Amino acid sequence: MPTPTHFDETIAVSVNLTEPLLTADQVADLLAVPRSSVYEYARRAHNPLPSIGVGRHRRFYRSDVGTWLASMRS
Repeated sequence: MPTPTHFDETIAVSVNLTEPLLTADQVADLLAVPRSSVYEYARRAHNPLPSIGVGRHRRFYRSDVGTWLASMRS
């Protein structure tokens, strides 16, 4: 049996269906980083970029990206 990743963990969170979800490409454009970095940030053990698994896809709330980015400021 494969070892679970952070993407496989189940955590109870609220979902906002009125806020559009962003793709990794859209988040990469917002942050001016490569798409691969967005996926790396989402997999981090410490302070990961919040994301939602939709099937085999990763999606991101823009508000979560803003909150996460603000938490990176010192």
